[in-house]
Amino acid sequence: MKDFNISNGDKLIVVSVMAIPILFLFGYVFLNTIIDNRTAKERYLDYVIDDYCSGKVDSIYRQKMNHNIMILKTNECEFQVEAEWENYFKVGDSISKHKGQLILEHYRNGKLIETLDYNKLNRE
Repeated sequence: MKDFNISNGDKLIVVSVMAIPILFLFGYVFLNTIIDNRTAKERYLDYVIDDYCSGKVDSIYRQKMNHNIMILKTNECEFQVEAEWENYFKVGDSISKHKGQLILEHYRNGKLIETLDYNKLNRE
């Protein structure tokens, strides 16, 4: 097989085009985790505080492609249930999670039966 006669300048360009984007990607990921002083729980709470879901639970299923997480499907949304809360819900229950709050209200037969707080989850 013939050896390619590539000049040093061309080799530098090829290596730069391949290496610089990868270095930027890894640099961003690692730098972001080093600079972010929040705990994993604080990052998680910041993520779920923007969730909104309200309505009567039509069905309950597991998403196999998403770590087999339990999903409550209402007429408005699909809500991911925390592992610690999986045994609480039945089809026909109602849920209410408002954007900007870390509280999930769980209703059965029109009565509030429990208030689930994301702050009390065991996340580390």
